Amino acid sequence: MKKLSILFVSVLTLGLAVTSCSSDDDKEGTLEGKWELTEVGAVLAGQEILQPATNEGCANDVVEFKADGKFVDSYSEFTDDKCKAYTQEGKWVKEGSSLSKTYGTNNTEKYEVAELTGNKLKLKETYTESGITVSAVLVFKKI
Repeated sequence: MKKLSILFVSVLTLGLAVTSCSSDDDKEGTLEGKWELTEVGAVLAGQEILQPATNEGCANDVVEFKADGKFVDSYSEFTDDKCKAYTQEGKWVKEGSSLSKTYGTNNTEKYEVAELTGNKLKLKETYTESGITVSAVLVFKKI
């Protein structure tokens, strides 16, 4: 009887350990936290084309979504033979699969949250310019 009890406890412990160690990729994540831009691209003829995000030797863009509905964008530009860092702040709102980032009072960017897991965020921004509709894609990893 003692052997059965030990076996039962062992199986129960193993079962709990396996079910509690699922990957973050399988779970819907939260926007809150810091995200680094890793890929950029577009949707062309229904196909998503992505390439690694590079910034002429400067650090890649980072956005931090805070729990209080505020965000901070950090980015760099290569000018005069050096990287110059910038930051912008604003407010964010996520409703369903829509994300709005507002800078100041009049500048709002709207995105579709195409994918959100524990460590990956994919945003799509669709806009029309000169009569042509463009869908830009931004992929971030949580840092």
